[in-house]
Amino acid sequence: MYEGFYRLKENPFRLSPDPAFMCMTVQHQEALAGLVYTVCTRSGLTVLMGEAGTGKTTLLYSLLGLFEKRRFCTAMCSNPTLTREEFYDLLMLKFGVNCQSTLKSRQLAALEETLRRNHADGRPSVLIVDEAQRLSAELLEEVRLLLNLETPREKLLEIIISGQPELGEVLSRPDLRQLRQRVSCICKLKPLTLDEAREYIHHRLNRAGMAEQTLFSDATISLIHEHSRGLPRLINTLCDSSLRTGFALQSLRITAAMVEEAVKDMDIAISNPEPASHPGSEPLDFERNGSIIASPHEAAVPVSAHYGNGSRSVPDSPVPMETYAARQKSVGLFSSLMDRWRQ
Repeated sequence: MYEGFYRLKENPFRLSPDPAFMCMTVQHQEALAGLVYTVCTRSGLTVLMGEAGTGKTTLLYSLLGLFEKRRFCTAMCSNPTLTREEFYDLLMLKFGVNCQSTLKSRQLAALEETLRRNHADGRPSVLIVDEAQRLSAELLEEVRLLLNLETPREKLLEIIISGQPELGEVLSRPDLRQLRQRVSCICKLKPLTLDEAREYIHHRLNRAGMAEQTLFSDATISLIHEHSRGLPRLINTLCDSSLRTGFALQSLRITAAMVEEAVKDMDIAISNPEPASHPGSEPLDFERNGSIIASPHEAAVPVSAHYGNGSRSVPDSPVPMETYAARQKSVGLFSSLMDRWRQ
């Protein structure tokens, strides 16, 4: 509605997870690089976590686009409420498995044959499950069993599960210890900082056709960041509502009053930021046994830890851990290689 007035080619703040509008901030680049790395090394199970609205689904669609360019065989499940039978039916459909039987044993055999054929053709198979914090215990067990499809050297199926922070609590349950021990990497997305929010808004406007960034002042962006708490989904909502108000008033600049009006219309209230977490306080601080924890602005660190009598100790490792500088260098190097994947 307002696109013509502001000379935009399309709506820059729609809520659909369009990878064309993906703003690759530093933390998104690191998360994407971590996901690509774990899939390419065939390590098995990877977890992507972030609060609702931080852009996980958009990042996953960007990842799928990269995989499709490389002729990977991919399947994405965005409905966590499927039954076991429906879940396997989805796998058969997405991976192009020819199996007329509804028996799980025959479906698994047909799936393994397809995955082995893909492996022989040099086409890795990847399953992505979104909203995984809502998966039933039955489906989580099926995910674990799918990881048993492997050669003596590597997995036949790479699995990425994505979800909100509650996913960490789910994986910490005692009955899921076998699944969490298979997690090789955890990538995290956090709310955007003020600088990232500014970059995000400018990027989406530019992608929609606005070359000169005069629509939102720094003060207005700061107000949007404050009300949205740095969540991209809420930033989209506030910007879209503010632009509609600006169009109604025929204003070429979005003012603080328009943002406040959008906040009232959308019933968005400012909340205090969550206190900074301390080492060992996060739900996913479980027995990692060599898994990699990757978070924004923080290099992926191999960790070996175990719990005993309520305390945690880190046993001596025969292989010394990388220094911080070396880890930073390796992450930066891998991030630079992502440009080749986008070509």
